[in-house]
Amino acid sequence: MILLVEDEAITRLLTRCGSEGHKVIQAADGNKALALLQKSRFDLVITDLLRPNQSGFVLVTSIRVMWPHMPILLISGHLSPEVGKLVSKGFTQFIQKPIDPVELVASVSGDTHHS
Repeated sequence: MILLVEDEAITRLLTRCGSEGHKVIQAADGNKALALLQKSRFDLVITDLLRPNQSGFVLVTSIRVMWPHMPILLISGHLSPEVGKLVSKGFTQFIQKPIDPVELVASVSGDTHHS
């Protein structure tokens, strides 16, 4: 099961379609995502880097504290030093927006098969 944390409805729809074959639960913000993670077991978290209320960096850090081995895939239309820092520490994979459905499916399939 995949947790998708994304505030843009269009991206949520694209990601859901690109992740065919996987059950996708959506959360519009980091607080809702953390609440869902405490209630259910997820194989992968996909989160946007830049969101209102809580950045993807804050969410990833919180997840790492509570679930250190949770696979995380970051998506963003903006590259930043934060992304480089996260990827270099092996915390996550990164996909640039606009999302390429083929790249997304390959990343999702790779992460969910290793859990």
